[in-house]
Amino acid sequence: MKFNQIFNVTAITTRNLLLGGNMISLSLARNPKQMINYISESLFLYKALNQRRGIPQKNVYEVLSAENVETVKLGSLKEGEAWFMSSASYTTDIINLCMICQIIKPKIVFEIGTMRGYTAFHFALNSPDDSKIYTLDLPKSEAVSHKLKTTVIDDVHVQSYLNSQKYQFEASDVASKINCLFSDSATFDFSPYYHKVDFFFIDGAHSYEYVKRDTMNALECCHPGSVIAWHDFGCVGVNGVSKLVIEMAEKYNIYSIPGGSVAFMVLE
Repeated sequence: MKFNQIFNVTAITTRNLLLGGNMISLSLARNPKQMINYISESLFLYKALNQRRGIPQKNVYEVLSAENVETVKLGSLKEGEAWFMSSASYTTDIINLCMICQIIKPKIVFEIGTMRGYTAFHFALNSPDDSKIYTLDLPKSEAVSHKLKTTVIDDVHVQSYLNSQKYQFEASDVASKINCLFSDSATFDFSPYYHKVDFFFIDGAHSYEYVKRDTMNALECCHPGSVIAWHDFGCVGVNGVSKLVIEMAEKYNIYSIPGGSVAFMVLE
Protein backbone atom coordinates (compact mmCIF):
# COMPACT_ATOMS: atom_id res chain seq x y z
CA MET A 1 0.00 0.00 0.00
CA LYS A 2 1.39 3.41 -1.01
CA PHE A 3 1.97 6.16 1.57
CA ASN A 4 -0.73 8.42 0.13
CA GLN A 5 -3.23 5.53 0.25
CA ILE A 6 -2.36 4.86 3.90
CA PHE A 7 -2.74 8.56 4.67
CA ASN A 8 -6.13 8.81 2.91
CA VAL A 9 -7.49 5.67 4.60
CA THR A 10 -6.32 6.90 8.02
CA ALA A 11 -7.79 10.37 7.49
CA ILE A 12 -11.17 9.07 6.32
CA THR A 13 -11.35 6.47 9.09
CA THR A 14 -10.58 9.15 11.69
CA ARG A 15 -13.20 11.48 10.21
CA ASN A 16 -15.82 8.74 10.20
CA LEU A 17 -15.06 7.85 13.81
CA LEU A 18 -15.46 11.49 14.85
CA LEU A 19 -18.67 12.02 12.87
CA GLY A 20 -20.37 8.65 13.33
CA GLY A 21 -19.08 7.41 16.66
CA ASN A 22 -21.49 7.05 19.57
CA MET A 23 -21.71 5.24 22.88
CA ILE A 24 -23.18 2.13 21.26
CA SER A 25 -20.30 1.89 18.80
CA LEU A 26 -17.84 1.66 21.68
CA SER A 27 -19.20 -1.81 22.45
CA LEU A 28 -17.61 -2.93 19.15
CA ALA A 29 -14.14 -1.69 20.09
CA ARG A 30 -12.84 -5.26 20.40
CA ASN A 31 -13.68 -5.80 16.73
CA PRO A 32 -12.30 -2.74 14.88
CA LYS A 33 -13.44 -3.90 11.43
CA GLN A 34 -17.02 -4.38 12.62
CA MET A 35 -16.90 -1.05 14.42
CA ILE A 36 -15.73 0.78 11.29
CA ASN A 37 -18.44 -0.92 9.20
CA TYR A 38 -21.08 0.05 11.76
CA ILE A 39 -19.99 3.69 11.79
CA SER A 40 -19.76 3.90 7.99
CA GLU A 41 -23.25 2.41 7.63
CA SER A 42 -24.59 4.81 10.27
CA LEU A 43 -23.23 7.81 8.36
CA PHE A 44 -24.62 6.41 5.10
CA LEU A 45 -28.10 6.03 6.61
CA TYR A 46 -27.91 9.45 8.26
CA LYS A 47 -27.33 11.12 4.90
CA ALA A 48 -30.03 9.04 3.20
CA LEU A 49 -32.66 9.67 5.87
CA ASN A 50 -31.95 13.40 5.93
CA GLN A 51 -31.74 13.90 2.16
CA ARG A 52 -28.13 14.99 2.45
CA ARG A 53 -26.53 12.98 -0.35
CA GLY A 54 -26.41 15.83 -2.85
CA ILE A 55 -29.04 14.57 -5.34
CA PRO A 56 -32.79 13.85 -5.05
CA GLN A 57 -33.93 10.44 -3.80
CA LYS A 58 -36.48 8.50 -5.82
CA ASN A 59 -37.32 4.85 -6.27
CA VAL A 60 -36.86 3.31 -9.70
CA TYR A 61 -40.61 2.84 -10.14
CA GLU A 62 -41.18 6.57 -9.53
CA VAL A 63 -38.93 7.55 -12.44
CA LEU A 64 -39.45 4.75 -14.95
CA SER A 65 -42.79 3.72 -16.45
CA ALA A 66 -43.57 0.90 -14.04
CA GLU A 67 -46.75 -1.09 -13.68
CA ASN A 68 -48.46 -1.31 -10.31
CA VAL A 69 -46.80 -4.70 -9.77
CA GLU A 70 -43.31 -5.66 -10.94
CA THR A 71 -41.97 -9.20 -10.46
CA VAL A 72 -38.22 -9.66 -9.98
CA LYS A 73 -36.20 -12.85 -10.04
CA LEU A 74 -33.41 -13.58 -7.55
CA GLY A 75 -30.66 -16.17 -7.72
CA SER A 76 -27.57 -17.43 -5.88
CA LEU A 77 -29.56 -17.51 -2.66
CA LYS A 78 -27.61 -20.48 -1.31
CA GLU A 79 -24.19 -19.62 -2.70
CA GLY A 80 -23.09 -17.45 0.22
CA GLU A 81 -22.56 -14.46 -2.07
CA ALA A 82 -26.08 -13.02 -2.18
CA TRP A 83 -26.51 -9.33 -1.37
CA PHE A 84 -28.67 -10.11 1.67
CA MET A 85 -26.47 -8.92 4.49
CA SER A 86 -26.78 -7.63 8.03
CA SER A 87 -27.24 -4.10 6.65
CA ALA A 88 -30.02 -3.68 4.12
CA SER A 89 -28.53 -1.23 1.60
CA TYR A 90 -27.21 -3.89 -0.81
CA THR A 91 -30.53 -5.74 -0.68
CA THR A 92 -32.22 -2.50 -1.72
CA ASP A 93 -29.66 -2.13 -4.50
CA ILE A 94 -30.15 -5.55 -6.09
CA ILE A 95 -33.93 -5.30 -5.96
CA ASN A 96 -33.88 -1.93 -7.72
CA LEU A 97 -31.35 -3.09 -10.32
CA CYS A 98 -33.59 -6.05 -11.09
CA MET A 99 -36.55 -3.68 -11.36
CA ILE A 100 -34.71 -1.52 -13.90
CA CYS A 101 -34.30 -4.59 -16.11
CA GLN A 102 -37.90 -5.71 -15.62
CA ILE A 103 -39.28 -2.25 -16.43
CA ILE A 104 -37.16 -1.13 -19.40
CA LYS A 105 -36.62 -4.64 -20.82
CA PRO A 106 -33.15 -3.94 -22.21
CA LYS A 107 -31.88 -5.77 -25.27
CA ILE A 108 -28.27 -4.91 -24.45
CA VAL A 109 -26.85 -4.45 -20.94
CA PHE A 110 -23.26 -3.40 -20.35
CA GLU A 111 -21.63 -3.72 -16.95
CA ILE A 112 -18.21 -2.56 -15.74
CA GLY A 113 -17.07 -4.67 -12.78
CA THR A 114 -17.94 -8.36 -12.99
CA MET A 115 -16.31 -9.67 -9.79
CA ARG A 116 -18.14 -12.96 -9.14
CA GLY A 117 -20.93 -12.21 -11.58
CA TYR A 118 -23.74 -11.57 -9.09
CA THR A 119 -25.18 -8.49 -10.81
CA ALA A 120 -24.58 -9.88 -14.31
CA PHE A 121 -26.54 -12.97 -13.28
CA HIS A 122 -29.46 -10.85 -12.08
CA PHE A 123 -29.44 -8.71 -15.22
CA ALA A 124 -29.74 -11.94 -17.21
CA LEU A 125 -32.50 -13.28 -14.94
CA ASN A 126 -34.59 -10.11 -15.25
CA SER A 127 -34.15 -9.18 -18.90
CA PRO A 128 -35.88 -10.59 -22.02
CA ASP A 129 -34.78 -14.00 -23.30
CA ASP A 130 -33.02 -12.49 -26.32
CA SER A 131 -31.08 -9.89 -24.32
CA LYS A 132 -27.30 -9.81 -24.23
CA ILE A 133 -25.36 -8.92 -21.10
CA TYR A 134 -21.77 -7.77 -21.58
CA THR A 135 -19.72 -7.63 -18.39
CA LEU A 136 -16.21 -6.20 -18.30
CA ASP A 137 -13.48 -6.87 -15.74
CA LEU A 138 -9.72 -7.15 -15.54
CA PRO A 139 -7.96 -10.19 -17.01
CA LYS A 140 -7.45 -12.86 -14.35
CA SER A 141 -3.72 -12.41 -14.32
CA GLU A 142 -1.30 -11.48 -11.57
CA ALA A 143 0.33 -9.08 -14.04
CA VAL A 144 -2.64 -6.69 -13.92
CA SER A 145 -1.75 -2.99 -13.96
CA HIS A 146 -4.12 -0.03 -13.88
CA LYS A 147 -4.04 2.81 -16.37
CA LEU A 148 -5.57 5.27 -13.90
CA LYS A 149 -5.46 5.84 -10.15
CA THR A 150 -7.24 3.29 -7.94
CA THR A 151 -8.27 3.28 -4.28
CA VAL A 152 -7.05 0.87 -1.61
CA ILE A 153 -10.53 -0.71 -1.59
CA ASP A 154 -10.25 -1.29 -5.35
CA ASP A 155 -6.94 -3.05 -4.82
CA VAL A 156 -8.50 -5.35 -2.22
CA HIS A 157 -11.39 -6.15 -4.57
CA VAL A 158 -8.99 -6.92 -7.42
CA GLN A 159 -7.14 -9.44 -5.29
CA SER A 160 -10.43 -11.06 -4.28
CA TYR A 161 -11.46 -11.20 -7.94
CA LEU A 162 -8.19 -12.83 -8.96
CA ASN A 163 -8.64 -15.48 -6.27
CA SER A 164 -12.25 -16.30 -7.19
CA GLN A 165 -12.80 -19.66 -8.86
CA LYS A 166 -16.07 -19.30 -10.74
CA TYR A 167 -18.91 -16.96 -11.65
CA GLN A 168 -22.27 -17.28 -9.95
CA PHE A 169 -24.11 -17.56 -13.25
CA GLU A 170 -22.16 -20.63 -14.37
CA ALA A 171 -24.41 -23.61 -15.09
CA SER A 172 -27.51 -21.42 -14.82
CA ASP A 173 -30.26 -21.34 -17.43
CA VAL A 174 -29.32 -17.78 -18.40
CA ALA A 175 -25.54 -18.21 -18.63
CA SER A 176 -25.66 -18.13 -22.45
CA LYS A 177 -26.93 -14.53 -22.30
CA ILE A 178 -23.79 -13.33 -20.48
CA ASN A 179 -20.63 -12.39 -22.37
CA CYS A 180 -17.49 -11.86 -20.27
CA LEU A 181 -15.02 -9.29 -21.53
CA PHE A 182 -11.53 -8.77 -20.11
CA SER A 183 -9.67 -5.48 -20.10
CA ASP A 184 -8.90 -2.41 -18.04
CA SER A 185 -11.96 -0.21 -18.61
CA ALA A 186 -9.64 2.79 -19.13
CA THR A 187 -8.14 1.18 -22.24
CA PHE A 188 -11.06 -0.96 -23.50
CA ASP A 189 -12.43 -0.14 -26.97
CA PHE A 190 -16.10 0.71 -26.41
CA SER A 191 -16.74 1.85 -30.01
CA PRO A 192 -18.55 -1.39 -31.09
CA TYR A 193 -21.18 -0.60 -28.42
CA TYR A 194 -21.72 3.09 -29.22
CA HIS A 195 -25.43 4.05 -29.13
CA LYS A 196 -26.48 0.41 -28.66
CA VAL A 197 -26.66 -0.10 -24.89
CA ASP A 198 -30.05 0.15 -23.15
CA PHE A 199 -28.78 -0.24 -19.58
CA PHE A 200 -25.24 0.60 -18.49
CA PHE A 201 -24.11 -0.29 -14.94
CA ILE A 202 -20.90 1.21 -13.53
CA ASP A 203 -19.34 -0.73 -10.66
CA GLY A 204 -15.65 -0.94 -11.50
CA ALA A 205 -12.80 0.95 -9.85
CA HIS A 206 -14.10 3.59 -7.44
CA SER A 207 -11.50 6.33 -7.84
CA TYR A 208 -12.80 9.58 -9.30
CA GLU A 209 -10.59 9.13 -12.36
CA TYR A 210 -12.01 5.70 -13.21
CA VAL A 211 -15.62 6.58 -12.47
CA LYS A 212 -15.37 9.64 -14.70
CA ARG A 213 -13.79 7.69 -17.58
CA ASP A 214 -16.35 4.88 -17.23
CA THR A 215 -19.20 7.40 -17.19
CA MET A 216 -17.97 9.19 -20.31
CA ASN A 217 -17.81 5.83 -22.10
CA ALA A 218 -21.29 4.94 -20.87
CA LEU A 219 -22.67 8.16 -22.35
CA GLU A 220 -21.14 7.21 -25.71
CA CYS A 221 -22.61 3.70 -25.56
CA CYS A 222 -26.13 4.73 -24.61
CA HIS A 223 -28.95 6.46 -26.49
CA PRO A 224 -32.04 8.50 -25.53
CA GLY A 225 -34.12 6.37 -23.16
CA SER A 226 -31.16 4.34 -21.88
CA VAL A 227 -30.56 4.03 -18.15
CA ILE A 228 -27.11 4.58 -16.62
CA ALA A 229 -26.61 3.48 -13.01
CA TRP A 230 -23.71 3.75 -10.56
CA HIS A 231 -23.10 1.53 -7.54
CA ASP A 232 -21.78 2.63 -4.12
CA PHE A 233 -23.06 6.19 -4.41
CA GLY A 234 -23.17 7.86 -0.99
CA CYS A 235 -20.99 5.25 0.70
CA VAL A 236 -18.63 6.77 3.23
CA GLY A 237 -15.20 5.59 2.22
CA VAL A 238 -12.36 5.89 -0.24
CA ASN A 239 -14.22 6.31 -3.53
CA GLY A 240 -14.96 8.96 -6.13
CA VAL A 241 -18.43 7.77 -7.09
CA SER A 242 -20.30 10.42 -5.10
CA LYS A 243 -18.06 13.25 -6.33
CA LEU A 244 -18.56 12.33 -9.98
CA VAL A 245 -22.30 11.69 -9.72
CA ILE A 246 -22.94 15.00 -7.93
CA GLU A 247 -20.95 16.79 -10.65
CA MET A 248 -23.00 15.01 -13.33
CA ALA A 249 -26.23 16.03 -11.58
CA GLU A 250 -25.52 19.65 -12.51
CA LYS A 251 -26.28 18.68 -16.11
CA TYR A 252 -28.48 15.55 -15.86
CA ASN A 253 -31.47 14.48 -13.77
CA ILE A 254 -29.88 11.86 -11.52
CA TYR A 255 -31.57 10.17 -8.55
CA SER A 256 -30.37 8.07 -5.65
CA ILE A 257 -32.40 5.13 -4.40
CA PRO A 258 -33.75 5.64 -0.86
CA GLY A 259 -31.82 3.42 1.55
CA GLY A 260 -29.58 2.07 -1.19
CA SER A 261 -26.31 2.98 -2.86
CA VAL A 262 -27.49 3.01 -6.49
CA ALA A 263 -27.71 6.30 -8.35
CA PHE A 264 -29.35 6.31 -11.79
CA MET A 265 -30.45 8.48 -14.66
CA VAL A 266 -32.47 8.19 -17.86
CA LEU A 267 -30.62 9.61 -20.83
CA GLU A 268 -32.72 12.15 -22.71
